[in-house]
Amino acid sequence: MQDQLRGNICKIKAQLLDERGQDLVEYSLTFAIVALGSVAGMSAVAQSMSNAFLAVGGLLTSSIT
Repeated sequence: MQDQLRGNICKIKAQLLDERGQDLVEYSLTFAIVALGSVAGMSAVAQSMSNAFLAVGGLLTSSIT
């Protein structure tokens, strides 16, 4: 019974110390943070571009009439 318990404890320790797959998780988190930042930044850029096009459109309309 104790041998089986020691074996289970050794298996649990080995799994906790195993670092395989850690890089994938780190890359996934980095990608998620970059994607979130890009989406947040794009909304501000899109609003600025919209304002610029509206301003140019207003200037063109006023210069034609």
